[in-house]
Amino acid sequence: MDRDSMYQTLYRRYRPIRFSDLIGQDHIVPALKNAIKTGRLAHAFLFAGQRGTGKTTTARILAMALNCRQRVDEEPCGQCESCVSIIKGSAMDVVELDAASHTGVDAIREAIVDRLSFIPAVLPYKVYIIDEVHMLSASSFAALLKSLEEPPPRVVFVLATTDPHRVPPTVRSRCLRFDFHPVRPSAIVERLRTVLKLEGWEGKVEEEALYLIARAGRGSVRDALTILEQVLSSAGDRITTDLVQSLLGLTESQTLKAILSALRQSDRVRLWTLVRDLVESGRDLHQLCRDLSATFRNLLAVKMGAPAEDLNHSLGELAEQWEEGELIRLLRACWDTERELRLSEDPQLMLEVGFLQMVRLLSEGRRREEEREEPPSRPASIPETLPAPADETVPTPIVQEGAEVSRDTDRLWSRFLEELKKQSVIAYSFFIYGEPVEVKGGQLVISFRRAFHYDRASDPRYLELAERVAREVYEGVQKIQPRLDRAAPEPQVGTAIKSPTASDKGLRPSEELLTNLFEEQTGEDGGRQI
Repeated sequence: MDRDSMYQTLYRRYRPIRFSDLIGQDHIVPALKNAIKTGRLAHAFLFAGQRGTGKTTTARILAMALNCRQRVDEEPCGQCESCVSIIKGSAMDVVELDAASHTGVDAIREAIVDRLSFIPAVLPYKVYIIDEVHMLSASSFAALLKSLEEPPPRVVFVLATTDPHRVPPTVRSRCLRFDFHPVRPSAIVERLRTVLKLEGWEGKVEEEALYLIARAGRGSVRDALTILEQVLSSAGDRITTDLVQSLLGLTESQTLKAILSALRQSDRVRLWTLVRDLVESGRDLHQLCRDLSATFRNLLAVKMGAPAEDLNHSLGELAEQWEEGELIRLLRACWDTERELRLSEDPQLMLEVGFLQMVRLLSEGRRREEEREEPPSRPASIPETLPAPADETVPTPIVQEGAEVSRDTDRLWSRFLEELKKQSVIAYSFFIYGEPVEVKGGQLVISFRRAFHYDRASDPRYLELAERVAREVYEGVQKIQPRLDRAAPEPQVGTAIKSPTASDKGLRPSEELLTNLFEEQTGEDGGRQI
């Protein structure tokens, strides 16, 4: 089998040979064509961008357009002798150099510097294409610098790189720079359709499978064509979504929908079972987190009314079941879970905990929404028709003597203590002995029956912390006012009231001892808290 009849990969066989064949670089093509048309051609170009976006291909097309004698509207014909020689790589005056394998100064001097003085042998222009130019050594850049600054007539340099920041500023400043953008998935899908039609697969591929391949390419046309070639080698008579998901290791849409449904219903057992099934089937949990993040992103985009051309259309109905705030919280939680999976020795456990955390976030969000919607309850002992004095502000009662404590008050106070405990166990140990009395003038009045707890709660170290928590729990509260109430508690029915004993009178020294102990642990400046 001769070289011309050998099999070529799809990305080589369908490499663009005209400016009009390039996709996703509409900001570059008109500029290059206009430069050729007007004759205002730079002597050095710097093409920067991620892999597979057409940097080297554009450099070849530019070389063909400069040397084609039959070009029309600055487009190379692709059929003349000069175009064919450039396409085959046999043109003497178009030199392609891989900087990764020619990093030394001797290689650059031999391949470029020493040959610049010779005029083009056959073609009108001599073009040097240096791929991955950032791989050159510092001495190689120094040797190339003078040639870039003042090249001989009819010599054009095209430098291509995926990392322009590693190119010295002295080189970048001597080049006309073009940044190649990642190609949109929709544009990649159109190119895949064209290739499949030419390969005889028209009408034998599912639409969703093409979008999966395009998204897996991540903006690279070459990567997408490589994946397509892998799919074609494994497909029978039709390219299906399940086949693409299996080859790429992606999570099936049915599994993603099952996870979304379990999260929606707060079904912890179902989520636990799904993780177990995925682990037993050998799935990559890191890929699952990435696919789940992409699903949340797609749902959020649909919810905000973003264009749906690059989205999974089957998830459109699910978007109606979620609120934007919920999707944002889930997306952040999924990112955190994926990050922790990389560091965990037990990915299964970490994913299970991550799902439980997502359920908790959803439950807390719904509870906050319900608290905002519920009207504040009124104590039963306060008549609704009671007129308020004209010169006084009516406080919002929280606990009033002889009145039944409302359920809303208990919930807020319990939540306050729970959040305070997360911040400081010591502060929590004091305020747990307090009792909310009222909200008045933006102040939450808390009553304490023992002087020790009152003194500790009044300490600025703990009071400021409690006020920050109160502002998050109680609406309109800015300050906390501790109050000492030495009144004895109401006696229980059938319980005798004991008179003070000697042991009761000895409580004060114990309280002072405990106070000193806390001060020793926390320090005089309050710098350490539990």
